[in-house]
Amino acid sequence: MQVNYLLLAFTGIFLAGTFFHYKYTHKKGTEFRYKPITLLIIGILFLLSLYGIIAGKPYNEILPFIR
Repeated sequence: MQVNYLLLAFTGIFLAGTFFHYKYTHKKGTEFRYKPITLLIIGILFLLSLYGIIAGKPYNEILPFIR
């Protein structure tokens, strides 16, 4: 169960940092570069960990191929 909280924290920090960097570059008028595949994967992991916390399931039950 602690894996869900750790994953939620790390992915949340990454997504928040990316958002604040976007706002900063938009304010400065510079170009914002991002990797869409990375953001998609991080977003999916964030949602899976949030689901695990809400449903009360450990991470290995959400994704059964993880042992």
